[in-house]
Amino acid sequence: MQHSGISITDRIIAVISYLTLGLAGMIWFIVNHLFIKKPINKFLMYNLVQSFILSIIYAIFVYAYGIIAGLLFRLPLIGKLLYIIHVFVCETPIFYTMSLINFVLIIFFIYLSVFASLGQLPKIPYVTDMVKSIT
Repeated sequence: MQHSGISITDRIIAVISYLTLGLAGMIWFIVNHLFIKKPINKFLMYNLVQSFILSIIYAIFVYAYGIIAGLLFRLPLIGKLLYIIHVFVCETPIFYTMSLINFVLIIFFIYLSVFASLGQLPKIPYVTDMVKSIT
């Protein structure tokens, strides 16, 4: 869905919000609410909420992965195999010093940022539906 009337400021804030996992968007939301007191348009609100939700999902996933992996690594045979997979995916550098999971996450957030910079609403299965119901 193309939005032609989106200001460059809103696009930049949306892009920076994705690239900082919602931190810059949260700061902009607080500053706008307390000092500027200008209504936030639907495009920017959609992107801010989506970046907040993605950062919460990411934090929950990392926390749950740490707990589950810590338990599964102690199993005799499966633990050793899972640890080898973990080292390959999460710790082995494949592109300069980035691991595979970091590289995939950066590509994902660049995808979201490119759509936001073009004034389009990036779509993510399930998350987009949740964002649309909130905004």
